[in-house]
Amino acid sequence: MKFTLRKLLILLLLIPLSIGVGFGYDAAATVVEKRQYPIPERYASLINDQAEAFGIPAAILYALAHSESDFVSDAVSENGAVGLMQITPQRMEKVYEEILHEAIPDAGILYDPKTNLRVGAAWLSHLYQKYGVWNTVYAAWHAGIDAVDSWLADDDLVNDRGQLEKIPDKSTAKFVAKVKKGAEMYTTLYFNVKSSES
Repeated sequence: MKFTLRKLLILLLLIPLSIGVGFGYDAAATVVEKRQYPIPERYASLINDQAEAFGIPAAILYALAHSESDFVSDAVSENGAVGLMQITPQRMEKVYEEILHEAIPDAGILYDPKTNLRVGAAWLSHLYQKYGVWNTVYAAWHAGIDAVDSWLADDDLVNDRGQLEKIPDKSTAKFVAKVKKGAEMYTTLYFNVKSSES
């Protein structure tokens, strides 16, 4: 009887200790993950505002800016893409002409974070209206509409619902996986919602 009582007491002491260790581990993991997927204060309101203005989940806009430029507003790629969202002057012109229906400003304005995010959010929203599936949107963001349309026309690359399932371009497939993971992490870490990303 004494032996069983002692076991019971030890067990009762171990349960809260185990729970405490579990919470401690989760908290430490969250700190590490937030370092990997940060929300820079200087851009938070701009990103949130543009996401809301164009009906995009903020987590996705954060994930794209993080993947594209790591939140460096003056980043320039080899192909001339500029800023937080890595927008080319050609993309900016298309967005201003076909989506925003506004006069096209000088390409130098792409270094302005607000403008860059606005153009990126407008393009992202346009792609989502066209495809309706975020993974396909990410693929079109990276590879272009023409490439994605040709992939969607290939029965070997789509599922039975006609959605892009296999991305034949390795670079685009890697980009899609990176942005998808980023969107899931931003959603979980900052928006307190379980991600249902597809």
